[in-house]
Amino acid sequence: MHSWSGSAIMETSQPSKIASFFSVGPAPAMKQRTEWAEHHVEELLSIPFVSEFVCRNVQTSEGRKREQVADFLIAHRGGGILVELKCQEAPGQRTPKKLELWARKKAKAGSTQLRRAFTRRRDFPIWCDHPRRGRVEFPNGLPSVQHAMVAVEVSLPVDLRADARSLPLEHDGVPITYLSVSDFLNLAIQLRSVPELTDYLGARRSLPSDDLRMLGDEETLFGFYLLNDGSFAGCSGRSGARSAIAARQERLRAALRRKQEADQYADFLEHVMRELATRNPKFSDGVPPALLQAYDPPCERRNYLEMQAALADLHLRERTELGRALHGAAERLIDKTEGFTFRAARFDSMAEWVYLVGASRGGDRRELLSRMQLLVGGAMAFYNKPKCVFIVDRHNSGFEVALSRPGGVRTQAHVEAGERFFGGLRITTTPLHFLPDQRA
Repeated sequence: MHSWSGSAIMETSQPSKIASFFSVGPAPAMKQRTEWAEHHVEELLSIPFVSEFVCRNVQTSEGRKREQVADFLIAHRGGGILVELKCQEAPGQRTPKKLELWARKKAKAGSTQLRRAFTRRRDFPIWCDHPRRGRVEFPNGLPSVQHAMVAVEVSLPVDLRADARSLPLEHDGVPITYLSVSDFLNLAIQLRSVPELTDYLGARRSLPSDDLRMLGDEETLFGFYLLNDGSFAGCSGRSGARSAIAARQERLRAALRRKQEADQYADFLEHVMRELATRNPKFSDGVPPALLQAYDPPCERRNYLEMQAALADLHLRERTELGRALHGAAERLIDKTEGFTFRAARFDSMAEWVYLVGASRGGDRRELLSRMQLLVGGAMAFYNKPKCVFIVDRHNSGFEVALSRPGGVRTQAHVEAGERFFGGLRITTTPLHFLPDQRA
C-alpha cells in the first residue's frame, strides 16, 4: 500500500487497499450505517489479524439485561486489544465545526465505555456471536487487555486536548489510544499482526500527551516510525515528525516500496491462516488410522485454532520471512512433477518454536504425512525446541499443516532423524528490522 487513506470510511481521497475494500456499494437498507460500518471493519480486521480472533459486539448479561462490553476484542493468547468504534450515520453532512464537536463527544463516550468494561465484575461471563466460530465464550469475563482504543470516524484531524480530563491515556495500567477509524484501519493493514500493532501503540506512548489526544494525521507518525526502523526515539512530537519526513520524502517513498514488496510474502502466510478455517471435506483421505486421531472431530476446531494462533503470534517481519521461505520452497518445485523440499526457521522472539515450511509435488499423501511427522519430531530434537509447526504447499491440492503435541516424549528415533535431516542444512542468520533490507 503506497498511500495512506486519511478520510472517512466511504469517502477516500486517495486510492489504497482500504479505499477499494470499502467501496462495495451502499449500506443494506435494513441496517443503520453504523452497524453496517462495524461489519465492514470486522471484515477488514479479519484479513491481517485472522477472523477467528476478531470478536465483534462482545456482550454480557446482568440479570435479565443484556449489555455490550465492547465493539471489538482482538483476542491474542489470553489477552488482546479492546476497541470502541464510533462511526457517523450521515458522514459529510456536518460542517467542520460540528464534526469536531461530534467527534469530541464520541471520543468521551468511547473512553467512558472502555473504562466501564474494565470495571465490570470478573464473574460475569462475556461472549460474541462469531461469523465462523459461532458462539465464542469467555466464561471468566474480559481477558487481560494489553491495550484499549477509541476509534472515531472523522474526515479531518480533530484536536481533543480541550477534553483532556475526560480522555485519560490509561486506566488501571491499561494504555488507551485515540485514533480516527481510517488511521486505525491503515495501521491494521500496515502492521498486520497483533504483536506488531501492540509494539507500535506502546512505542507511540513516548510522544507528548498533547500529541496523544488527536484524531487523524497518523500518517505523519507512521512515516517517522517507518524511517526510524520501528521506533519513536528522537521524536519530539507530531510537528517534529512532520519536519523529519518532509526532509526525507524520497527515502520515505523508497521505504514504502520496500515494505510493500516484502509484505507480499506475508500474504502467503496469511493465506494459509485463512485456509485453516475451512476444512477439506476429504481431509481423511490417505490418512493412516493412527494419525487420524490427531485431527479434530468434525464438530470441533481446537487444533485448527492452535495452528492459526501459532502463526498469528509472529511479528510482521517474522511473518514475512516465513512466507518468503514458503514461497521459495514452492518455487524450487515449480517445474517438477514430483519432489519434496523443506526449510527450517527460528526466531529470537519465539524461543520455544521451530518453524518448518516445505513444498510437495506428486507422491502419495500417506507418505507425505508420515514424512512430516518424522521431520517435526526431528526438528524439535535437533534444535531443542518444545514446539513446532510445519506447513507444506501441495501445489494445486492445498496445504498440509502439522502442529506438535504438548508434552511429547523425545525418542532416539527423533534424535537420529534430526541429525539426518537438519545436521547438514546450510545456516544463515538474517537480522529482522522493522523496515525490510533492500534485496536483490
